[in-house]
Parts: sequence; C-alpha cells; structure tokens
Amino acid sequence: MVYTARWGIVATGWISERFFIDLLVDPTTRGVTDVVHKPVAVASRSVAKAEKFITDFGNGVQGVKAYGSYAELFADPDVDIVYVGTPHSSHYEVSLQALKAGKHVLCEKAFTINAAQARHLVDYAKSHNLFLMEAVWTRFFPLSLEFQKLLHKEKIIGNIRRVTTDLSHKFVPDVESRLYNPHLGGGALLDVGVYAMTWVQMICYHHPDNKRSRPSVVNATILKAPLTGVDESTVITMVWDKPHIISTATCSIAVNSPTDCLVRVQGDLGEIVLPISTANPTEFSVKIYATELGKEDVVKTFKFPIPGPTGLFWEADAVARDVRDGKIVDDIYPGEESVFVMEVFDEVRRQNNFVYPAEIEFVEVQ
Repeated sequence: MVYTARWGIVATGWISERFFIDLLVDPTTRGVTDVVHKPVAVASRSVAKAEKFITDFGNGVQGVKAYGSYAELFADPDVDIVYVGTPHSSHYEVSLQALKAGKHVLCEKAFTINAAQARHLVDYAKSHNLFLMEAVWTRFFPLSLEFQKLLHKEKIIGNIRRVTTDLSHKFVPDVESRLYNPHLGGGALLDVGVYAMTWVQMICYHHPDNKRSRPSVVNATILKAPLTGVDESTVITMVWDKPHIISTATCSIAVNSPTDCLVRVQGDLGEIVLPISTANPTEFSVKIYATELGKEDVVKTFKFPIPGPTGLFWEADAVARDVRDGKIVDDIYPGEESVFVMEVFDEVRRQNNFVYPAEIEFVEVQ
C-alpha cells in the first residue's frame, strides 16, 4: 500500500517554494513507489501571501488550504507533518509550537541558533513520541550515499588523512538582507556553513573507526562584516583522533567558492573531489594515485543527475517513510547530529566572542 504524507508548509520564502514544487514531482520519476506527498496547507503572515504562494508554485494543485497564521495550520487535523521554512531566528520557536500541537516536524537548516535550543527540540519530540528532523537535504542524495559507501565501506582511497570542505557565495552587503541581519540569524555560519559541516560529518564523524565521537580539537576564526557585525567568513579546523584526520571547513558570504573543488578527501591511495555544488551536487571524481613511476593516476567520475527541479524530495521521501513506520528519529540524519553541529557552532562563536541578539538565543523554560 502506498503511504500518503500530508504536509503543511510554514512560511513562503524561496526554500519553501523549492520544497513545495518538489513535493508535487511524481515520485515514480525517481523510482519511488511506496510513498507520495500531498501538500494540504500553507501558512504565511497573511492569507493573501499564502494564496499567492499556492497559485504561483502549486502547478494547478487543488485543495491546498491557505492560512494567515502558523497557529491555524498547526490546528489543522489534516496536517500530519509540518515543514518549517522560516528564517533561522524562528526555527526553534516555530518548530516547538508545531511539536506542542502534536505535529511531526521537518525544520530547515540551520536547525536552531544554538545547541541548547536544538537539545530542547530533540528532547521534547522524543518525550512526546513525535518525529523531528533537520532538513539537511544533501544527506539524502543518492550521490551522498554512494560517496560514503566508497569512502567508508570500500575504502577506495585507503586511510583518510585530510579533508577540506567549503561553501561560499558572494552577496552584496545590504542592511536589508536576511543574510546581513543578526536579528534573523544572518551570516555565513548558519546559512552556508551548515553545508561545509555536512560533508565533514559524512567523512569524519561517520568514519567507522570514529564511532560518532567528537573531534579532540576545534579551532575557529570569524571575520565579521563591518556593515552589521555578522560572520562574513568563517574557518573551522578540527582534529579527529580515530582515525587521525584533520578537517578544515570554510564558508563565506563575501566571496564565491572555487568552481573546481568544494570537497577534497585525501587518503593514502588517492583522493575524492566534489566540484560545485556542496549543497546539491551531481557528480564527484575518484583519483587513484599511480603506484609506479611513469604511470598515470586513474580517475573515474560518478554522475548522479537530479530527476527534478531541486532534489529536496529525497529528504521528504525519508520523512514520509519514517512517519509511516512510526519512527521518531531518522537513521540517516538523527537529531543528535543536529545537536552536535550546533555544539560545534557554539564553540566557534565562543572562541570569537560572537553572539546573536538575546531575543533569538533564548530557550524556553522547561
């Protein structure tokens, strides 16, 4: 029997547009036959905005309700799963409201502003038997799963020695922009730094010898934007003990990433290189070093085209299956990993004396 996931979408910004469009893609075009997605409601700050969102991006879909408040959507009995696409600053508050209404939640990245908020959400969902996951879509790409299999199970490049990851986009500094607004959680760390950390997680945190232990050293440098004081460029260096790997993750909203290499994993036998983009990649290459003088390295490219507009549907498929099966934690990206990332980011900020406004750092009294 095919399971139908009934979604409510909160907020009508760009990422919600992409998610809405991807929910409407026929699952069979990506080989999925066990789940389908049904958007049943959209909530914005006004009914008119929600209605326009449905008209503009719904591809003629019928029966989607428009709400002028998030609370109305949370009260809708037809909504099983809430997708939270608000700015970072309200992820914690909105997700908590949805959970309190008894809804399962998929919340956009960055999951929260700090680790305390992330921990509260994870613990609340668990104690109330509700599904909760951060929407790190990259983790669910077939490419990412094959990447990890070759790296960890087949050990195609031998012992991993060094990892470098990056995601950077050059934006024009603007006090009106969400990216430069500290009150909305602006800056590189929470916007694009999550992606650089995602690959570090897949490579180092998930290394079979590491067994999900923390790095022994985290050193970080933040360059603040003169305009508003948000982190404009950030570098995070970590040392992992088992096995002994050094990783460097960089992110920026002041410059663009190099187009030839955003992820490089170097091992004893070769290296894996992921070109643009770190968020929704479509290929990576494996280079095996020549073992004899005069021989050439062997390079093989693995291609994974996205059968649809963006690729957000793979995470939606995973959520639908988890809810169908009565699971409250996803196997690929459990909530504890979101807490771990926020703990790293807290340490990055602590080392650089970087704080967000108190009104978005708060944690509800438990």
